[in-house]
Amino acid sequence: MIDGVEYKKGDKVKLKLQQRRSDASDLIMNGRIATIETIYTDYDDKVYIAVTIDDDPGQDIWRDMNIYRFFLTDEVEKIDHEK
Repeated sequence: MIDGVEYKKGDKVKLKLQQRRSDASDLIMNGRIATIETIYTDYDDKVYIAVTIDDDPGQDIWRDMNIYRFFLTDEVEKIDHEK
């Protein structure tokens, strides 16, 4: 649960990257749709959402190799499947 919203593996999220990101490849992903692959918590209880990008032709390869892109919880917005 993050801010009253339940996130789990397989959920679709929209990336909403903030200005604090300085890497151009991250900024290019702003607004793209991704699939949650796993959720990590570090030693300081900071939560990271690990995703693969849905329109990436290599999404299945990245998933099979357990290579993900990591975002903070305020950088993803869950997409409701029913809409």
